[in-house]
Amino acid sequence: MARFLSPEWLDGMAAAAAASEALLEAATGPELRIRQLVRGGPDGDVAYTVRIGGGRVSVEPDGHAADLDVVSDYATAAAISQGRLSPAAAFATGRRKLAGRVGMLAGLRGPNAEAGLRGPNAEAGLRGPNADTGHAALLFELGDVFGPLRATTEY
Repeated sequence: MARFLSPEWLDGMAAAAAASEALLEAATGPELRIRQLVRGGPDGDVAYTVRIGGGRVSVEPDGHAADLDVVSDYATAAAISQGRLSPAAAFATGRRKLAGRVGMLAGLRGPNAEAGLRGPNAEAGLRGPNADTGHAALLFELGDVFGPLRATTEY
């Protein structure tokens, strides 16, 4: 079992992304770099960057330069990873913050863009910003891609 946010866990994230045909199919168009910063974890703050675009998805440790920054505390990040809290609810309640080039969310279409609903949010009937176009559509797919990682994660 990999500890949440450890280098081994990030490797598992990268493997899940690389194995997802739906995610790779959706990752067309311009690159979007999303830096996740998780504050206050057991080992301190952790940052990593997810790169999406050009038909590729990668996860890189250390939070390199990014177009978007997503910041949350450890409890929020763990709750999202465990499926106990949706990313949309975390944003809506201010537990997760977004900064940077937010307009880039309109640059890439996700595989279910026509439906206007995404991933785990679809069951709840939640719509994201620009839900039917752009990078936002792809971002709502990510929860499903990394869901299997939960079973092998120690929190």
